[in-house]
Amino acid sequence: MPDRRKFLETLGSGIIVLSGGNLLSSPDNETQMHYVMNELPDYYKAGYPKVKIGMCQVYTEEWTIESNIKRTLEAIDTAVEQGAEIAITPECVFHGYPIDDTKGKSETFRKKLFNIAESPEGEHLQLFRDKARENGIHILVGFVEKGENNKIHNTAALISPEGQYVYIYRKVHCRHFENINHRGYFTPGNDFYSAGLKLKEGTFNTGTIICFDREIPETLRCVRALGAEIVLCPLATNTSDTKLYHNITDNESITRVGSTSNEQFIVVVNHAGRFNGGSFITGPMGELLCQMNDQPGVLTIEVPVGVISSKFHKEPLGWMGWGYRRPEIYSKYI
Repeated sequence: MPDRRKFLETLGSGIIVLSGGNLLSSPDNETQMHYVMNELPDYYKAGYPKVKIGMCQVYTEEWTIESNIKRTLEAIDTAVEQGAEIAITPECVFHGYPIDDTKGKSETFRKKLFNIAESPEGEHLQLFRDKARENGIHILVGFVEKGENNKIHNTAALISPEGQYVYIYRKVHCRHFENINHRGYFTPGNDFYSAGLKLKEGTFNTGTIICFDREIPETLRCVRALGAEIVLCPLATNTSDTKLYHNITDNESITRVGSTSNEQFIVVVNHAGRFNGGSFITGPMGELLCQMNDQPGVLTIEVPVGVISSKFHKEPLGWMGWGYRRPEIYSKYI
C-alpha cells in the first residue's frame, strides 16, 4: 500500500507479552534492571509465530581465551534453560576483542592475534558445535578466524542443532583500526548470508552482520534483499541507553532506523566487562523490544518474527517503500 497509514490500519491493536530471562549473577539494588517491553502494539498480537532468542551478554577480558570460552558456554547453558532456540554471543568473544594501542602495524600484536585465531574446524569451535548438538539449539558465535593464506577474519559462525555450520560470515565492513587495508589486521569478507532456520513455530529467514556493519546502510539492504526477517549482530563496543532521548545520532538509533527501513528485527549482543553490555532488540517499526543492563547475563526474549512475512514483507511495495526502489538509478552514482 502506498500510504503507510493504510498499512498500519491493517495491523490491528492487540498486545503480546514478551518473556524475560535471568541474570547469571543477581544485581544489587543499585544495578539497573533489564528493560523489557511488556506490552507491544497489536501488530504483534498473539498468533504470529514466535522465536525465543537468547542474548548471551558474556563477561570477557582481553586475551583470556579459556576463561572467556568457559563463561560463554555457561551462558549458552543458561539460554537453553530459558528455552532459547537461538543463542547469540558477542563479537570475537573468545579473546575479548583487545585493541592495538600502538595505532599502527605491530607485528607483535598481529602474531598474537594470528596465534589465537582458529579455522572453523578448530578445537574451541568444536565445543560450540557439540553444545549445539547436545542441546538442539542454534548458536551464533563470534571468533577470530584463521583463513586462507594466513589471513585473519572477524567472523561469526551460525551453528545448527545438528552441530553443522549453516553459514560462516566474515565481517564485510571493518573500521580503519581493524582493517588490514588501513592500520588493522582483519581481512574483510565479501559476502552476506541469510538462511531459513527451522524452529518450533516455523521457518524464519535469519541473517547475520557484525558490529560496524550496521552503520553502513547497504549492509541491511543486502541482507533484506536475501529475505532476512531477523538479523543477528554480535557487538564489541560501548552502547548507549536506547530508552533515553539523545539529541544526536548514535549506533543504537542507527540500528532502530535500519530495522525500520528494512522491516526486520535486529538482535545486538555485546560484551560485559570488556565493554558496557546494553544488548538489545529492535523491531520493524523501530521499537525497542528490550535492552539489557551492563552486567553479565542472559536474557531470552520471545520475538514475534512471523509478523514480518505475514505483514511487512507480504506487501510488495513495503511499509517503508522497499518496492519503490530504483536500483538502475542508484548504480549510476554508487
